[in-house]
Amino acid sequence: MDEPLQEALFQIEGPDEDGCVWACSPEGRDVWCQNLGPTGKVAEVMSQWLGTIDYDEVEMER
Repeated sequence: MDEPLQEALFQIEGPDEDGCVWACSPEGRDVWCQNLGPTGKVAEVMSQWLGTIDYDEVEMER
């Protein structure tokens, strides 16, 4: 039996007035929220990470 797909456990918000990006609970910032850093640095790290994903394997995990 197939398990239901799990949604992401966070949402990305920002940049804020200081130029920072945040990962926050999908239920709201008051549940939990983590500063990931300045927009440019976060984009660089996320881009590098996304480049490492084997999308064929990701599709098989669904």
